[in-house]
Amino acid sequence: MLTSITPRFGKVQGGETITFSGSGFSSNTLDYSVLIDERPCSVVEADPTYFKCVTSNRPGLFPKPSLDIKIAGKGSVATQGLIFRYVNYWSEPQTWGGDFAPIEGDMVSIPKGLHLLVDVDSTPVLSAVVVEGSLIFPPSSKPNHLRTFDAHYILVRGGLLEAGTEQFPYTSKLLITMHSNRSSPEIPIFGNKVLAMYNGVLDLHGVPRTPTWTELDVTADIGAT
Repeated sequence: MLTSITPRFGKVQGGETITFSGSGFSSNTLDYSVLIDERPCSVVEADPTYFKCVTSNRPGLFPKPSLDIKIAGKGSVATQGLIFRYVNYWSEPQTWGGDFAPIEGDMVSIPKGLHLLVDVDSTPVLSAVVVEGSLIFPPSSKPNHLRTFDAHYILVRGGLLEAGTEQFPYTSKLLITMHSNRSSPEIPIFGNKVLAMYNGVLDLHGVPRTPTWTELDVTADIGAT
């Protein structure tokens, strides 16, 4: 049974080493057949509690990420709904067809089957971002790291916008700023200066804070903590 995948994302160019943790695995690397988005992932290390594999390249668009793990003599591994997502990095020229990354005023369209990872610290003010695939903001390992993202419109149309999930919260800082004014063109139904969504998934989860609210039993004095 699979319990975790580290890392959760990797480049479509391949060559990423992924660690799968769980139980009931084999220590023999030759026992494994691992397919991620129907592409083989070569197992290079294994024991009963984990195994590691190196990803192949995965060209083109793949609308629904898939993971299939089989172990000789044991059958299919229960993946518990966990997936590894092949992504295109914002900072990679290949993501933009070998050209420059978007500049101020550009529109970015993320088609179904493309998963775009925003690995840059800041973006120019974009005219619009249409998400039919995935737009993913990965947290930094530094809690005080700030990533900024600026646009006039973000429309999630059947896709995914993720900045942390309930299981994997965003552990650093993210500032998404919407730009426009009263005279700016509007998206029908949604208006302008908007992060809009329909038939999609919006995951925004930060570091859990407890308690989320409280009620004072007595009046708080000035300077009290």
